[in-house]
Amino acid sequence: MDKFTFTTEMSESAKQWKERTYAQLIQNKHIKQWLKDNRQEQEFIYRHVGRFSEWLKAVERCEQCKGLNYCTQKVAGHYTHLYTDGVLLSSMHRCEYLKQHRRILAHQQYYIDPKVSEGQLLIDITNLNITKENDAYKRLLMKITALLMEPENKKGMYLCGKPGVGKSYLAAGITNYYARQNIRVGFIHVPTLIGDLKLMFHDREAQEQHLKQIRNVPVLVLDDIGGESVTAWSRDEVMLSLLDYRMEHHLLTFFTSNYKMPELKQRYALNEPMAAERLEERIRTLATEEFMSGNSRRK
Repeated sequence: MDKFTFTTEMSESAKQWKERTYAQLIQNKHIKQWLKDNRQEQEFIYRHVGRFSEWLKAVERCEQCKGLNYCTQKVAGHYTHLYTDGVLLSSMHRCEYLKQHRRILAHQQYYIDPKVSEGQLLIDITNLNITKENDAYKRLLMKITALLMEPENKKGMYLCGKPGVGKSYLAAGITNYYARQNIRVGFIHVPTLIGDLKLMFHDREAQEQHLKQIRNVPVLVLDDIGGESVTAWSRDEVMLSLLDYRMEHHLLTFFTSNYKMPELKQRYALNEPMAAERLEERIRTLATEEFMSGNSRRK
């Protein structure tokens, strides 16, 4: 059988582009360094003008980068590395900005709840700028800091106040503090929890596994308690059972709520005041009530 050889003739404009681009490439400091590091001659660049041209554009984008939020690479936080192994090859690598970002978020692995946002994970309660905060906020932060510094403490806080005053923000800072010490934590949005459990009604095993994980986590924030659609089931089978377990096992528990405790008790009553009384009693055993004043920060 005859052997066929296929050749592609370059257009004149393509030839001119290649010659012009090659002349520019071999004068570039990054190309010169690449040739030195890989022990190649300039002719190698000529054979791969297109690849090196694209690589150089990516290198220059990295040079001008001011941070991960400003990344313009095709794959954010990554750069292309060109190398030779008989042929020209490429590989993707994380940039230093992305590596630093991953280090900052390394404590995420200690959260039991994958729904925690990146913004919440970045909160560092030990390094907040409070120069513009009022005295009440500063006093509350001092109380929280004192609580965190007490290793034997088993009583959390019940942070209550109007929507948007920053309760969840501080609570996320609390869980981050413990997670950064390699302690398992949970930041559970109560309305979402109740909604998820309702979806598991036909899979009681999955429902129990989900609750078991929350019951046993060493440090737990129950965010927006009282904000859920309250029923006898959510109150008695979920919340009361959960709080009973954590109270009996002396597990550190925090709460955020738009309701002061007497208001929460009224919300949970549902014509059964004793059931609401039991719930309030367990919250008071687990946490100290702290009211957060101020206006919404969400503007």
